[in-house]
Amino acid sequence: MFGKLNHRVTNPLGPNDINPSSVVDGKLSFHILLLAVCTSATSTEYGKLLGTFTNTAHGVAGTIYVIDARRIWLRGFSYDGQGPDAFFYVGSTDRPSGNGVIIPNENEQTSVLGAYSDRNFILTLPEDITTYKWFSVWCRQAGANFGDISIPANFVAPAPLDLGSFGFDPKVHDVSATKVTILNTKQVKFTNLVYDGQGPEAFFWVGGGNVTMAGGKRVPHVDDNNGVKLRAYTGEDVIVTLEGTDRIFNFGYISIWCALALQDFGNAVIPADLNVPPYVSSGNPSPIMPEFPNGKVLKEDRFHICWKVDEAAGTLRLRFEGTVKRDEYMSFGISGSQTGTSMPESDVIVAYIGKDGEAGAMDYYLQSRSQCVPTNGDGACPDVLMGSAGAGATNDVTLLSSRVNRGITTIDVERPLAAIDAKDKAISLAPTYVSWAIGELNPEKRVSKHSLVPRGDVQVDFSQESSSCPRLALPVGDKDVTPWVIDDLTPKPAPEVITAHIGPSGGEQGYQGIAGQVGWGIAWYLNGLLVPELNVQRNNIYKFEIYGGNDNSTNLANFHPFYITSDSDGGYNQKTAKGKEAETIYAGPSGGELCDFTSMADPKDFDTFEKYAETLNKTCPPMLKPGILEWTVDPETPDVVYYQCYQHRYFGWKINVSGASQTAVSFALMVALLALAVFNQI
Repeated sequence: MFGKLNHRVTNPLGPNDINPSSVVDGKLSFHILLLAVCTSATSTEYGKLLGTFTNTAHGVAGTIYVIDARRIWLRGFSYDGQGPDAFFYVGSTDRPSGNGVIIPNENEQTSVLGAYSDRNFILTLPEDITTYKWFSVWCRQAGANFGDISIPANFVAPAPLDLGSFGFDPKVHDVSATKVTILNTKQVKFTNLVYDGQGPEAFFWVGGGNVTMAGGKRVPHVDDNNGVKLRAYTGEDVIVTLEGTDRIFNFGYISIWCALALQDFGNAVIPADLNVPPYVSSGNPSPIMPEFPNGKVLKEDRFHICWKVDEAAGTLRLRFEGTVKRDEYMSFGISGSQTGTSMPESDVIVAYIGKDGEAGAMDYYLQSRSQCVPTNGDGACPDVLMGSAGAGATNDVTLLSSRVNRGITTIDVERPLAAIDAKDKAISLAPTYVSWAIGELNPEKRVSKHSLVPRGDVQVDFSQESSSCPRLALPVGDKDVTPWVIDDLTPKPAPEVITAHIGPSGGEQGYQGIAGQVGWGIAWYLNGLLVPELNVQRNNIYKFEIYGGNDNSTNLANFHPFYITSDSDGGYNQKTAKGKEAETIYAGPSGGELCDFTSMADPKDFDTFEKYAETLNKTCPPMLKPGILEWTVDPETPDVVYYQCYQHRYFGWKINVSGASQTAVSFALMVALLALAVFNQI
């Protein structure tokens, strides 16, 4: 009945006894439990205490807690707003001064500070907090400090804590995990968790002393079927979230515990004096996920969405379930149009599990069908990156749980029914047009162009109480994808012309497989070839005709200036000032009118680029005027540079530069002259 329970003896001690070790087959196991409830002098509800404002003026008051290396939490902050030019400042000088850096306010803006009265909000620092010596409310015009907090030189910011591997030796009910990580004060992550599911009443469990039912408590989880028992795990990443006011520093261990048999299947010790980030949420949702009574098939055997409305709490809980790979996202939300499914101006949630195993759920506003440009909010951007276009926009989505089981990714999230900011759309309890998509994440973990979208209008009725939430069929698994082989392009110097057009990226066989990174779904074609390696020689001039689009006034999705750069990613116009300083531009940018390749074919259906190229169609305006770029390859040009898009990242590929550099030629000439001089003296 109890499966492998004979592998462990029951606890022979009373509920109040101390059991510093567990016994497996008569042998001590390799774990030690804390002897008393842990308390922490470091981790708190709000993070690690940095300090309270001193040297104050203009009513400045409040306390700062540090969430992690880049985020701080101001609690009870007040300021009368009367300073003519005051900002949040950080600096590395010995005392507050104008030689600091402005920190964007809670709305990600760098405008002059207004009045605050007992406010709580989070700020993001430009660099690691250890870079700085102070935080100040600084008035530039007056050169005055209205209040500051010192940052100690030895300050250690909170960070997730790795507790090591999980499970006993020998294993009990196959329980193991390669790593257990305390993510924050309420969440613990099990990486590659395995469990056979055979314990009669096994749960995630926390306690303060020895692992006994009397000394601990169940941590409810979506996978324990509302308190029946945990399901089996087959090497999945699982996040466990504590209930209510419970915090991880209140406990001494976390385990998988069988309440019926009083058996410990495996545990990890929680050390004292934790220094982990606080749990930050847009609300305080319960981690217990109820069954989802309602659902809709968005794409059969590919993507299902399920939901539960809680009108009393004012929330909508959603379950994203799809046969997607790691670093593939699922998005779902309210359409940009009230009369049909329209992606532009949609308010969607983007959910994913990355290749690193970290799950994410972000609030997105789809300004247009293009890559996100954080400086102005154009494109498909998270709300928090909308810039001036989304003043005050916040991430109003809370990630509740995530897992991968036998090829099916399940992610549970929660959002308010109401619109919290100007970029949100309220949930109507009536038939509503929705948008959805599946696609790849780019290296910044933001969405790239979708690979799957609805064909036609899609409606969801969030008021339904009896629609079913069907299960996905198990995927059969994709075959390995081999990138297309693209011939190198070795052009002659000018006047020969190299043409540059925009076209479809070719998916995994195309740009992604060739360049090893996910693009936006479009890429450069040189002389009709998809991102070929370009071979040039120093001291030659090469001429390009660019057809990438030159109108940046209305639609940046069709604005792709061509340039040659030291940076393999491109997108100079999106970079910060520091990023721009680190990049060298060798030629360009140049735009020209847009003339692009299009195709309705699925790249996966073609084993060579040549076959796929037969499906391409070129769309060009009449009286087409290209942009002209002439590049004189300088003698000191590095051996490898890149052609890219000036506005967007991940569009182009390598340029191989050969021929002796001026330095090498000069050195060779010097050696030759020296040899000649020696020869003449012989």
